[in-house]
Amino acid sequence: MESAQEKLRSEVTELYESRPYPPIGTWSLLASGIRWEERQTLNYKAAYAAAYGTTAGAALTPRILVAGCGTFEPVVVALANPQAEIVAVDLSGRSLRKLEWNIRLRALGSRIATWKGDVEELPESFGAFDFVVASGLIHHFPDPAKGLHSLTKRAGARGVFRLMVYSKWGRSLLYGAKALAAQLGVRTPAEFRRMIDTLPADHPYRVYFYLYSDARTDSGLADGYLHPCDRPFTALGLKDLLANAGIEASAFLHAPSGQPEAANGFALLPEAGGIWERLQVLEALGELQENFRLFARSTKAEPVKATSWEWNEALPEKGRLYSHLLGKELTFDTSMPPSAFSEQARSELAKAFFLLPGGTP
Repeated sequence: MESAQEKLRSEVTELYESRPYPPIGTWSLLASGIRWEERQTLNYKAAYAAAYGTTAGAALTPRILVAGCGTFEPVVVALANPQAEIVAVDLSGRSLRKLEWNIRLRALGSRIATWKGDVEELPESFGAFDFVVASGLIHHFPDPAKGLHSLTKRAGARGVFRLMVYSKWGRSLLYGAKALAAQLGVRTPAEFRRMIDTLPADHPYRVYFYLYSDARTDSGLADGYLHPCDRPFTALGLKDLLANAGIEASAFLHAPSGQPEAANGFALLPEAGGIWERLQVLEALGELQENFRLFARSTKAEPVKATSWEWNEALPEKGRLYSHLLGKELTFDTSMPPSAFSEQARSELAKAFFLLPGGTP
């Protein structure tokens, strides 16, 4: 007899076989740009520097696991890490076929290998990875603790992680509408849109729905609102999940209002509170309006203080790019040594992961 977890896994596979995510076709891929913000924070050395305080000791040819990869993310990971070898894993064969088309289009086949199946069952023959990327997977595991452990055990001794995990409070309006749909027996995107349109124009569920960009497509709507296995986290719940897996946050990739230090001015914040308690305060204040995005490392890691800098290899040669982490555009020129910038400019470039500590002075 099929277990409850096996049933959920089958339903998740069926969802992405019928509606691969993200929904990228020939023309949408060619017409859409790649967000530079994603590239610089998908860079292995950026995650390594966040974990250890320096790029010294980072793998020269990193091995990267992209878990629950979908149709496109490994392409961006490859562009952000020009020297890397990448393994992309997904339950959905149809999603992987779309990904493989995208890989061929950009001539990345020599650097990206795909594997169809549950990442919890990835063969040991694939070996250890320097960098594990899981953007939107952990909250879809039938057992998130077991699933996260399956990822951490695939990381090498100085492995690092980039994780995105759903926030219970950041997505509260989505979950309210999802619960309403379940009560009404809504099962398809078309039925869900009809339900939303029966609500008053100013109803929070309806307003949020039309602000939720993924809801514009059936694949995005199904991924967000009709997913059969969706287990969001609070700040303290995620803290415990990571701790039980033997890893800890080394940097949060949130907008300024969602960074832990944004809670520092709150008068009643306990002095002994840590970063997760500060995020809990931001949740209560309604300031953490996005999912948890973070770099993480083993709790055995020992960060050091670096005194030199190098440019993030995911950047173009020069220009102005918007940093989600700072909420502003930054000017940079990678042909210039970091020492040519003012201390304030270097500080901002470092916070945005444009500059990384520990490179050649």
